[in-house]
Amino acid sequence: MSAEEPKQEAQESGAWGGGEAAPKPDAEPLREIITPSNKEVIVIAEQVEGQIQPVTLELLGAGRDLADKLGGQLSCVLLGHQLEQAAQTLIQYGAEIVYLADSPELKAYRTLPYKRVITDLLKTFDPPPHILLLGSTTTGRDLAPRIAAFFKTGLTADCTELDIGPYEHTNKADPDKLGLYPGCLYAIRPSFGESLKARILGPWNNPQMATTRPGVMLPLKPDPNRQGEIRHTPVNLLPEDYRLEVLEIVREVQSGVSIADADVVVAGGYGLGGAEGFNVLRELASCFENSAVGASRKVVDAGWIPYSNQVGQTGKTVRPKIYIACGISGAIQHRVGMNKSGLIIAINKDPDAPIFQVAHHGIVGDVFQVVPELIRQLKAAQPVAGASSSEKSLV
Repeated sequence: MSAEEPKQEAQESGAWGGGEAAPKPDAEPLREIITPSNKEVIVIAEQVEGQIQPVTLELLGAGRDLADKLGGQLSCVLLGHQLEQAAQTLIQYGAEIVYLADSPELKAYRTLPYKRVITDLLKTFDPPPHILLLGSTTTGRDLAPRIAAFFKTGLTADCTELDIGPYEHTNKADPDKLGLYPGCLYAIRPSFGESLKARILGPWNNPQMATTRPGVMLPLKPDPNRQGEIRHTPVNLLPEDYRLEVLEIVREVQSGVSIADADVVVAGGYGLGGAEGFNVLRELASCFENSAVGASRKVVDAGWIPYSNQVGQTGKTVRPKIYIACGISGAIQHRVGMNKSGLIIAINKDPDAPIFQVAHHGIVGDVFQVVPELIRQLKAAQPVAGASSSEKSLV
């Protein structure tokens, strides 16, 4: 069973040119307005204890495409301490220039020092860079609006797609802005409860800014021979930047494979009936190497499984090779977090469940009859080698 994902688009804030009246055939052509910029696309990197976070590599992949369409260069800003090797990693993943701010004061993330260094750096650009990208992570959501407010520019949060294109502003309510704006950032994100996609533009000031969800963009393949330049950036913090002191950082140590990194995700929904229903899913997941158990928001809210397992709009976006949805109805809030998986298998008693609209294979039946049979056949097929060959048999 298969179906297309929703393709509707919405207009927001009057910035979507497609929603305005088309110019009359005899109307004068719009003047071209080019907001001064150096066509540079800049990614703000995230690192934890010197390790570049996956969302940064994904942003470099998306940024490469935007920079090629603009005819500009792709750069990255990296803050922390003793990060020369991490800077080389960014070059391998596509950055042509890495602006490296290296200081013991930047070893752990703090809002004000990071904002100070980034805004000081961007102020040296004349004209300013065209596009600035951050991840929709805890850090990115904290930092991005502060940078946008400083430069009085627009910010679109939580994007799932990015592109470059023109915009015709024909709304005569603001005559100073009438014209054709080439090379705008198209920041595309779900809207109206994820039932529509909105394309949001802000061509008035640069940098045009967006944050993107982790897991939705594809990184480039690393190339150890790729050449780039590392430029060291001065760090000049002021007394007011030290309002917050980090005494200790306690990180949660996750056991097992994260759903964001798993090749196979076996996910459960309210159809499992209770927390004990996940036991059979864990057994199915154990039939595969590098696998994890996911869940819908409803069962997380019910306390059946921790939040770290949640897939969807308010959870994690996953892109495994195989996604097995068990007893999940498939609300769009869930589908947006898994609909780019390589192979989607849905098991549900309701033949009209929305999850079947995005599934490549659908099984209409009781999870507690279908899943044990799957486990039996997988174990019978590969009683010793198990995972990889079993995966192939499913594909």
